Amino acid sequence: MTTRLSARASRDDDGSWTIEIPELTSETPSGATIVATGSALTFRGIKKAASDLASVWLDVEPTDVEVDIVIDAPSRVMQLLAESNDATAAGEAAIERADRLRREAARALRADGYPLEAAGAILGVTYQRVQQLAS
Repeated sequence: MTTRLSARASRDDDGSWTIEIPELTSETPSGATIVATGSALTFRGIKKAASDLASVWLDVEPTDVEVDIVIDAPSRVMQLLAESNDATAAGEAAIERADRLRREAARALRADGYPLEAAGAILGVTYQRVQQLAS
């Protein structure tokens, strides 16, 4: 049976990576909680280091654990990413609105008796596209 865990990796100032697996903890004699923590020298080494850390902690073979990695990023980068996602969503909504308006325009032209070729010239598309938009 494979145990699936989640780990967080954060980049250190020297370019190495610190890995924590919050699901794996133990208590010290004083009552403090220790979280399974390891490191990797390179980004590419994170997955293996996390798997090795989990297998040692659980005393199982590395093939018996699957570790999903979440990479921490600076808050300013996460803010930029959130703004980017918002802008993408707004752009997709604008494209959907533009498509809907273009279909309405094609239908209105056809309803007003414009031939396909004339409607295409007005809309800047082929008459075949007008047929698609107006249907």
